[in-house]
Amino acid sequence: MAQQTLVKRSAAAAGANTDTILFTPAAGRRVKLLLFYVCNEVAAQAAGMNFELRFGSNIIAMVGFNVAAAPIGGMTGIAVIAHELFGDGTTTIVARNLTALAATSIAAFVCAFDSDYD
Repeated sequence: MAQQTLVKRSAAAAGANTDTILFTPAAGRRVKLLLFYVCNEVAAQAAGMNFELRFGSNIIAMVGFNVAAAPIGGMTGIAVIAHELFGDGTTTIVARNLTALAATSIAAFVCAFDSDYD
């Protein structure tokens, strides 16, 4: 068993529907996604935000800030999931922001997963 947690940051002021690649499961590798959440960095948001965790075109989870204007350091709720998939070596796990990020703002995407288990 190899449980891991990763953090990837979006581009600053990413536009609506921008994908941030979290990782690409290796071909034949079984992966179980365990949790997903987002932290707001650098600048406060001007409007409410929602984010998706996706495997290719499949939406696995969605989280959002619980306030209309998320402050710096604001955190979404945590989506606790147990979604198993098999990697093909090309389809990526991505986080997508559904609305544009505020100027200079960065979203920090946190995803925990398990791989290499029986």
